[in-house]
Amino acid sequence: MKKLLIALLLAVTCLSLFAGDIDEYNSAKRDFDYIEHSDKVTRRSYLIVADKFYKLYASAPKAELGDDSLNYAAQTYYRSYTRFGSRDDLLKALRYFRILSGNYDTPLASKAYLQSAKIYEQQKDYPSSQYMLRKLVAKFPKSEDAAEARSKLGEIDSLFASRTPSDKPKRPELKPKAPVRTETVAYQPKAEEDTADKAQASNRQTSFGDPNSSVKSIDGRIAIKRIRYFTTPDYTRVVMDLSGKIDYDQHWLKADPSIQKPPRLFIDLNNVVVSPEIPQDIEIKDGLLRSLRWAYNRPGVARVVLDSDNVQDFTVFAMPDPDRLVIDVSNAVGSPKHQQEPKAPVKTEVASSSPVPSIKGTGSSATLASVFGLKIRSIVIDPGHGGKDPGASYYGVKEKDVVLDIGKELYALIKESYPNIDVYMTRNTDVFIPLEERTAFANRKKADLFVSVHINAAPNKTARGVETYVLNVTNDKRALAVAALENQTTQKSMSDLQGILKDLMMNSKLEESLQLASFVQKNLHTGLYTDSRYNLGVKQAPFYVLVGAMMPSILVECGFVSNQDEADNLTKDSYRKEIAKGIYQGITSYIKQFNGN
Repeated sequence: MKKLLIALLLAVTCLSLFAGDIDEYNSAKRDFDYIEHSDKVTRRSYLIVADKFYKLYASAPKAELGDDSLNYAAQTYYRSYTRFGSRDDLLKALRYFRILSGNYDTPLASKAYLQSAKIYEQQKDYPSSQYMLRKLVAKFPKSEDAAEARSKLGEIDSLFASRTPSDKPKRPELKPKAPVRTETVAYQPKAEEDTADKAQASNRQTSFGDPNSSVKSIDGRIAIKRIRYFTTPDYTRVVMDLSGKIDYDQHWLKADPSIQKPPRLFIDLNNVVVSPEIPQDIEIKDGLLRSLRWAYNRPGVARVVLDSDNVQDFTVFAMPDPDRLVIDVSNAVGSPKHQQEPKAPVKTEVASSSPVPSIKGTGSSATLASVFGLKIRSIVIDPGHGGKDPGASYYGVKEKDVVLDIGKELYALIKESYPNIDVYMTRNTDVFIPLEERTAFANRKKADLFVSVHINAAPNKTARGVETYVLNVTNDKRALAVAALENQTTQKSMSDLQGILKDLMMNSKLEESLQLASFVQKNLHTGLYTDSRYNLGVKQAPFYVLVGAMMPSILVECGFVSNQDEADNLTKDSYRKEIAKGIYQGITSYIKQFNGN
């Protein structure tokens, strides 16, 4: 009887709370209708109404009014943007549409996908628009909205299909430049400004095992030859060197005080054999991870456990040629230096991260990071390839040499203009740096920007132009071909990375990466060409070198070495300086937006 009475009291309480929510919801709707039909209200009125709706959502996201309240919050901010032109309002609207679309299975969620795609398209961020439309089709395949999404996808695909350059253009004119420089004059880093190649040479990573060992394999199992890690107080990267492609499952377990177990990430590696040179218990104690330990969980399956002290976010992905498994852990969802807005009360698809595009208006551009006053204090320049990896090579020109020269010039330009900004290079000599060590280096340096410099190549020898990439999934065959080239892998194996990146899509740095890429692309093209056909645009593709970067990161393709004219230009010091200058001017525009100088 007592239990029944308690249940009745709880039911009455819930009903009274729900009735209160209904009253507040109806009151907020009346306020919304009023401001929409009044000529005398200010932007602040919209913000007050939007906040009312958001509080209703945040107080009970799973309640009956959850999606309605969140939808009205988003719509209110969007209506405020269309009426008063505030970029902040558009960012808020997009953020709330993303939360709504990703966390509900209602018609309003379907509409939110369309609204998000529309905003992205209006800002000419077509890859993000395509992504939202495809998510809609996958989640609501039989809805009317899905039919509209398919139609819109066809329009965007047609738009991009007409943008592949094929005609042989005139050679770009170069402005008179200074005499050919020497390496000692152009590049004079301070003693404390180390590089990833120096770090590699001094073996600053901690490793166990031998990547060249011939571990005995039983029944065709994959050998784990070495385990190594790079560590800082707020970021750690663990790398396992393998003898082949591996199949694995990852799991996250919360702390269990009853058995004195900390939070831990464990990964089951299927059909493997572990080198006897790798200890079964590796002490780390870097503030994030207590230790790494492994044991055979069952025949052919090794379980690797990472015991956590302060891990809040993790990523696991495989890399080919040579095969390895990479595990990134950090003490905050997204970069600790670039944490942006407070999270919603519930875990959502975008509560931790939201790919917001460049927002262009009548004034200066803004992103969430710039709105919150974050500064650019450290930049890592990554000249691609190096050492045993020459990159694309045509007509006697090697990509690794060209991009190293460009990187050194870019370093000098930034240091001259911004003496208070720390600038680092992943390499300043002809040395091979594995892809995973490049972003690990940037993360260790707590960089605010990561710029990877490359030269393109294509089977079509007349193709030329410049393009700038950010990390994302894509269906663009040409973008995948470029990524496969830079990843030193095949397009077929790219599907594995695409699958991983679907979980990383909501990267909180995509917003800033797109903005940085836009600035660099514009200035690089303007400095090298007069023909708009050779502005190949800002694109998104899965590049291993960008995976795991905890800061805005881009990959710049500075022309086609497979094109005879461009290959000839790339041998000229003056032309390489023009490339560096274009990238520098783009970075400068980005810095001015954040630092105000």
